[in-house]
Amino acid sequence: MVASYSWHPGAGPVEPVWPLSKPLLADELLTSWIARVALAHGCCPTALIASAWRGFRGRTGDLDRGVSASRLAVLSKQSGVPYASLQSATLAHVMPSIMRLPDRLPRGNWPWITVLGCRGNHHSGGLQCCPDCIAQYNSRYLIQWRLAWHTCCPVHGVLLVEQCGRCLAPLQPELLKVGASFNDCHRCGAPLSDNTRSAFVEAALAFQRFVDEGIGRHPMYGTLPLDFRDWLTVARTMVSFAQAALRHHSVAAVRFFESLGIALETLHPVSLGLPLEYLAPAERAVLLSIVWVIMSAGPDRFIEVARRESLPASTLHIPLNGAPPVLLELAAALQAPRHHLAGGVGCGHPSSPARTLRMWLRLKRKVRRRGIR
Repeated sequence: MVASYSWHPGAGPVEPVWPLSKPLLADELLTSWIARVALAHGCCPTALIASAWRGFRGRTGDLDRGVSASRLAVLSKQSGVPYASLQSATLAHVMPSIMRLPDRLPRGNWPWITVLGCRGNHHSGGLQCCPDCIAQYNSRYLIQWRLAWHTCCPVHGVLLVEQCGRCLAPLQPELLKVGASFNDCHRCGAPLSDNTRSAFVEAALAFQRFVDEGIGRHPMYGTLPLDFRDWLTVARTMVSFAQAALRHHSVAAVRFFESLGIALETLHPVSLGLPLEYLAPAERAVLLSIVWVIMSAGPDRFIEVARRESLPASTLHIPLNGAPPVLLELAAALQAPRHHLAGGVGCGHPSSPARTLRMWLRLKRKVRRRGIR
């Protein structure tokens, strides 16, 4: 579990109320620590949460994204672990390093933070982990494993997993039963260390290491030093660019990627066109390996090849707010969109089943975000 950086050093309990309170380990997620404390006391994590926070349904949301100050203060008082340490174990503490924030944290999905898909008591996604790290003594779920650019374990050289290899249940340590360990599946009890190992993608690991080393610094994009958050914004834009190219294989995009040494026909398309943060580690690894080649080429090479291949402006989805100047320069180099006649809309071939399914899933997500049942 060695990393080139640390989000927090952890902290031990001081005069705890709970008799078997556990220290917060370095880089540990808040929910991981809650689960370890609960299992140490011989109860399930949901029971501990219900006892500490009366009337609060902890499983209806993503607790790692942040907990109210009053509830965090209760945990601190009962456990003896300092309030500031528990706060540093949340993803809300991480977000200012990833993106430029307005007065409050954004609603909905957060860029570069993996999505659990919380809907009532159902989670469509799980926490990701290394099956070898999680089987070790004193194991825990790390903050790093919630970051979407983490797809593999650099120590053991394997892809991370987010579900049980036997029953395919998403990893939810808060559902572990009394007597279980983090190496156990909460549903079927199978050891996660029995999961089939998948080799990491070298370019994806290179991307992961570069980003880890750039946190809080000014990583290079070509010969241009960028604020770390701006570098991530450019990289996230390139992820969307790569996703569109894998789905549609337009002639201009195929030639563009071939010029950079990427053969799109050898790569499997990402399923259903979901955003990066929703995808499994293996699918994210494919996308990030492509993005690593693009980012390594630098902006000048991107502009040169994009102009030569007449890449349309529609291939780059520029953020509405906070786009760094270099990203605007890349977009300006692309071919202006052509004007189509209104009568031509809908007159072509019918949409493919895969595209129709993507549109349907996108519509359902929009409906849920707006609170329409």
